[in-house]
Amino acid sequence: MKRYRVIAAVGLFILLSGIPCGAQREAVDRIIAIVGDRVILASELATQVQMIALQTGRHPKDEQELQQFEEEILQQLVSDQLFLVAAQQDTSISVRSEEIDQALDEHIGRISQNFGSNEEFLDALAAEGLTIRELKKRYRTEVENQIVKQRFIQKKLSTVAVSRHEVEEFYQKFQDSLPGQPEAVKLAHILLPIEPSQQIEDSIKARAAKLRQQVLDGADFAAISTRYSSMGAGAGGGDLGYVSRTDVVPEFARAAFKLSVGDISGVIRTQFGYHVIKCEGKKGDRLKLRHILLAVQPSSEDTQKVTQLADSLLLAAENGGDFQQMAKIFSADNNTRVQGGELGWFATLELPTMFASEVAGWQTPGEYRGPVYSQFGLHILKLLDYQPPRQFTLEEDFDEIKEMARQEKTARLVDRWISEIKEKTHIEYRL
Repeated sequence: MKRYRVIAAVGLFILLSGIPCGAQREAVDRIIAIVGDRVILASELATQVQMIALQTGRHPKDEQELQQFEEEILQQLVSDQLFLVAAQQDTSISVRSEEIDQALDEHIGRISQNFGSNEEFLDALAAEGLTIRELKKRYRTEVENQIVKQRFIQKKLSTVAVSRHEVEEFYQKFQDSLPGQPEAVKLAHILLPIEPSQQIEDSIKARAAKLRQQVLDGADFAAISTRYSSMGAGAGGGDLGYVSRTDVVPEFARAAFKLSVGDISGVIRTQFGYHVIKCEGKKGDRLKLRHILLAVQPSSEDTQKVTQLADSLLLAAENGGDFQQMAKIFSADNNTRVQGGELGWFATLELPTMFASEVAGWQTPGEYRGPVYSQFGLHILKLLDYQPPRQFTLEEDFDEIKEMARQEKTARLVDRWISEIKEKTHIEYRL
């Protein structure tokens, strides 16, 4: 059976953006539960209620419904902490720093897909007084705990299996409520990134060098950063606080950790743009840094050039050109280029908005659409196959139904494990 890749915007950004929930109450931070030696705060509960309400569309209409909703979420938080307690007692489970970094990057990447461009995402962070570095720092422990819990649960569930008889019993019991196969499309694409020209690169680098020289000539570093930095990096005069090597990208770290207190770096290029760095202090292996950041954004001419290329490739494909070969030559997606741009299957309801509107009503394999703009650039799309929605049957969808039966059996085992852990763990509610 076909496997559908889930592409959905992650609702976690509401933790940062402070979007109000219709029935949300202002929470005074206090301890509302104790699980072992861990506490759950009222602010944590309020955040989770807000997030889940926005993700699920469930909005309590009155105080009684809100109280019931909060009690449900609190029980989820308690269960989460119980699993963490048990997971951290399992000495066979470990997580490397590199794994946490990768998970954070993937997590933030999914969050950024809520925005039309990476610059919009960074601007939204800046409006909340945050940078990507600060965002990663804020959620690092949470992400590490999540990985530990996942590995603990995977270890516990690795032996869970279901027999054919169990699958048939599950189907008979739940067949009227099974979700069924969603409408889905199999897509290929050519990705054309919109990148700044060399002229833009050179001009921004020269501007950064000019600002650096102003600082060397006596200008106040913080004032220069506040006035000229991009993407909110000038907040607080470009102050980054005390950072370690792992808090920043490698190119930045290599330049910053060569500095002595009072030193000014040369002009440094990272994925974010051109930096000038000042070292203002040192504590152990951490440096107190400020920076000036000038982002490198493509010009309208750069965008127009890529748009013209996309239009010409789309026309060539529609006139019988070899789409796979064009993808291998022109696409910047390293994950799909060698397969001729093939992306795989997607449930249409789970596509990002910019793709959903383009794909809506598309049912004829071999057709082309686009170009579609995303934060990664322009996409030319090809429909490889189409799957209309239908109900699951035991004959056609046995593997999917088997997995659902395994998940239902797993849920029952999880409930039993939670009960067993509760018996061994001190839990106190302070509502």
